[in-house]
Amino acid sequence: MKLDLTRAEYLTLLIAMQLADWVLHAHQADEADETQPFRALEQKVFALAGDFGCEHLVEYVEEDGRFYASAEFDETGPAMEFIEEFENESFWNELLERLVERDLLRQLGEKTVEGLDPEEREIREEPYRRVYGDEFATHGVDRLEILDQRYVGDAKNKRKLS
Repeated sequence: MKLDLTRAEYLTLLIAMQLADWVLHAHQADEADETQPFRALEQKVFALAGDFGCEHLVEYVEEDGRFYASAEFDETGPAMEFIEEFENESFWNELLERLVERDLLRQLGEKTVEGLDPEEREIREEPYRRVYGDEFATHGVDRLEILDQRYVGDAKNKRKLS
């Protein structure tokens, strides 16, 4: 099978490959075996850059025998904007959900929470979601604190490890 792409479609595919690569490898020290098929496909796609007049977006590193996204593509391409927006939203959603779960467990206990049907759990979680959502929208992380005696605050609210 042959896939015919326009230059614009090829650029979109490059961006999609960069997004996939970030999800698969950004937080990994080593590439996992299960991601190798993605790397292999990425290499095929990168190898076509010259055919689409996009050689400035991909570079071949002889020592590695691999193609990589160029610094220009990494730094000026739209993928990083998508990634930053996704990570920002994920951070706030994950923080909110973890705090809601923590506080519900503290209030009701693990056994009770596990016994709640999904609708009742949603009702019980809603006040926490509202409070944390309002707090984060208004103050971000400015008023989040660690209540631990190993940390000592000064007048300017700086933290030092004792």
